[in-house]
Amino acid sequence: MSITSRYLPPGESSRRSGLVLLCVVLVGYFGLSYDNFFTVSNGLTILLNVSAIAIAAIGAMFLLVSGNVDLSIGGQYALISVITAQFARESGNAAVAVTAGLLTGLVLGTVNGILVKYMKISPLIVTLGTMAIFKGMAYLVSEGRSVFGFPAEFIFLGRARINEVPLPVIVAAVLFVIGGFVLLRTRIGLRMFAIGGNANAARLNGVDVDWLVVRLYALNGLLMGVVAVLTTARLGSGTPQIGTAFELDVLTAVILGGVGFAGGSGHPVGVFAGVATIGILSSGLIFAGLEDWWQQISKGAVLLLALAADQFAEYRRSRAARREVPPDADDQRSAGAPTAPVDEYDLGIVRTRPPGEVVLACRGLARRFGSVFALRDGTFSVRAGEVVCLLGDNGAGKSTLIKLVSGVYRPDAGTIEINGSVAQLAGPADARRAGIETVHQDLAVCPNLGVAHNLVLGDEPSRRLLGILPVRDDAAAVERARTRLASLGITLPDMNRSIGRLSGGQRQSVAIARAMKDDVRLVILDEPTAALGVTQTRNVLRIARRAAENGAGVILISHDIRTVFAVADRIVVLRLGAVVFDGPVDTITHTRLLHLMAGLEATGAPAGPDLGAPAGPDLGAPADPDAAAGPADPDAPAGDRLDLMEGKSR
Repeated sequence: MSITSRYLPPGESSRRSGLVLLCVVLVGYFGLSYDNFFTVSNGLTILLNVSAIAIAAIGAMFLLVSGNVDLSIGGQYALISVITAQFARESGNAAVAVTAGLLTGLVLGTVNGILVKYMKISPLIVTLGTMAIFKGMAYLVSEGRSVFGFPAEFIFLGRARINEVPLPVIVAAVLFVIGGFVLLRTRIGLRMFAIGGNANAARLNGVDVDWLVVRLYALNGLLMGVVAVLTTARLGSGTPQIGTAFELDVLTAVILGGVGFAGGSGHPVGVFAGVATIGILSSGLIFAGLEDWWQQISKGAVLLLALAADQFAEYRRSRAARREVPPDADDQRSAGAPTAPVDEYDLGIVRTRPPGEVVLACRGLARRFGSVFALRDGTFSVRAGEVVCLLGDNGAGKSTLIKLVSGVYRPDAGTIEINGSVAQLAGPADARRAGIETVHQDLAVCPNLGVAHNLVLGDEPSRRLLGILPVRDDAAAVERARTRLASLGITLPDMNRSIGRLSGGQRQSVAIARAMKDDVRLVILDEPTAALGVTQTRNVLRIARRAAENGAGVILISHDIRTVFAVADRIVVLRLGAVVFDGPVDTITHTRLLHLMAGLEATGAPAGPDLGAPAGPDLGAPADPDAAAGPADPDAPAGDRLDLMEGKSR
């Protein structure tokens, strides 16, 4: 059975086979050194001792994979424990106590998530602060004393055994299997990896990053509720001293298990090996009769070694990627080769499809950032089967305009109509549902994910496992990726090869192929030929033209005048946030287009040389930022200003 018929593991996963071997070595060493170590009873004791770490490791794994962290779990542990204990004592009802503990954990986790994402505070800072708050609240609620006097049915939860296996161990095993399944096989799991690899790319592909991260923090708090309830029941008391250095144990296990601290990588098998290593090491040190502080020293040392191993692994991956990714053979610009003449971009495509109905109509769009107007009057339209090239100098408002159309920003004024109906785009997901696909200038790809996963991110195909459980359909994702790439004349042999290991041209191809869906109505290409060579540029322009011939409207942003005249049906020019020209490509010359972009036409500046001549210079320029730039120096002579424009374009 091929891997595509099962699933594709997302991210740069590591199962830490070396760590598994280390566990075996430690078990062998301690077993040979101490008579009672290698027994079933001691094995169950080790599992019971690490059951709390294993449950908490699920939430920590989810957060770290998504590029987040929670240092407050020790404080949550203590606060939930004393609250659960008080409910158990006062109510005498196990169900009430369990519910109180779980709800408290859910609330504490949600508070962390809201502070991290909606107040834009670093996870390290916010959870370090809430750790102190939760710990202090635990002492406040319990008045610094342990809480006793639980009903028998509550204590049963922590001390019950099924075939000699402690109930907390069984609960931890079930939750860990479920957590691993969610991470590896579901849509949400893939999106966790995507957020950890490139949160902005995930957001631009329709993933609700903020809401998902808040839910991960809430889930982490809920899992800490499970930990606190089981431990409080097992110990028969709730105390504010519980959970000291607990976050160190959990993070050590997860990072040691191969989950990258920077996010985007990890595997449940490795995390399980990390949890087992911590348990075996702690038990072995106890058998050796070492004091508690030696255990803390050893755990801290192991954590530092895990972080160092993580950095070394990242270094090796980077080196491997550099060796495996050859430079694009036809990337003449990056090699410093002379720019090709205009005739190189002759597409050889006859435009037979007349423009159809209006797909997009923007009327009076405006957007400001503080006191700066990035866009004042974005009024233009795009018809089906039409390629509209959007041009303007740096700061003209092009990127702001297309981010409004693609749902990244919301307009301060004006309307967006899609197929004749006013659309309210609250985010990129809404735009994609409306049939708008965008290839952003930074490509918006997640370097840690493979080709197929990048192509379907935000619109992942799914199926029912055993007719019940919803899982990602990675086989369908691979087939969709191959079909879409093939339709554009692109061949990539490995659909699970991470984007970070592809060449620049291949990444560009994947980003463009993602936008070419069968039901796409409008395709937005933001500087799609930047830094590409002649052959690659021609291929991109052919794809844009082909999309139009298939009935989609196309918006192409470019600074390269040659590509504009090679592919455009109509040209729209922005100047200082407003549309200053909108007309067919055959009604404007190269020189006048340059003057409009530079704001020279109104000054009556003499016409310069025809910069569109076949041997002319490359007029490509860096993409414009969102903030609007000021006008050219009004005191400069017109000719000098045109020379500056030419020099900048080169």
